[in-house]
Amino acid sequence: MAEKITGRQLKTTQTSLAILRLILEHDGLTLAEIDEFVDSSKPSICSHLNTLCEHRYVVKDDGVYRVSYRLALLGRRSSRRYPSMDAVSSVVDELATTTGQEANFTIFEHGRLLLFYGASSDEDAVEGYRSEYYLHNTAAGKAILAALDSERGEAIIDRWGLPREAPATITSRSELVATLAEIRGDGHAIVDEEFAPGLVSVGAPVYATDGSILGGLSVGGPKFRIDMTRLDTDIASTLHDAVDTLESVL
Repeated sequence: MAEKITGRQLKTTQTSLAILRLILEHDGLTLAEIDEFVDSSKPSICSHLNTLCEHRYVVKDDGVYRVSYRLALLGRRSSRRYPSMDAVSSVVDELATTTGQEANFTIFEHGRLLLFYGASSDEDAVEGYRSEYYLHNTAAGKAILAALDSERGEAIIDRWGLPREAPATITSRSELVATLAEIRGDGHAIVDEEFAPGLVSVGAPVYATDGSILGGLSVGGPKFRIDMTRLDTDIASTLHDAVDTLESVL
């Protein structure tokens, strides 16, 4: 799957998609609220919203624009290309319970990670606001970058950059390349407060039956309750067992 998009792109389409994404992320927005986020005139925003409503991707209820159920149906249809929730949740729940930490399975797509399913040690699904992640500062992401050929990895970095999301985030390309070289020998990666202050985790890639990387599995939590040596040994070993199990049931 290409990470670098070539060819002409339409700014009007980009704006419509940005508005749709905002509505989805905020679970509904008014025109005035959308106007605060989008760098376009109100008449222009209204035109985008009217188009989205006309094509039934958005509904308007008492002045609030929300994502339509039709869009959910389209997403459900595309989900058939991905693992079943039952297969993933059983493995992720077991990983969270066994380690006593938070576990997540993410889908690798367009050079980013999308949260597919997460669970905490009490077996409750994690439903945080954040659902999309970079590769360079997440455990599963760094493990995936290390597993990719250098050309594809460079293309991902070229497209998304190395934004700093925490004081410890690696933002130097040369430093990241050196870190990835060390990761390749282990088959898993560790992040030490690189995603967010106080959080650590270990992650590994998950492969599809055709040998391509489907996504990543990770486990971690607050640094104050996780011994870093254990994270790189016992917990990492448990993670690899979970990856093997997940790949066998996909």
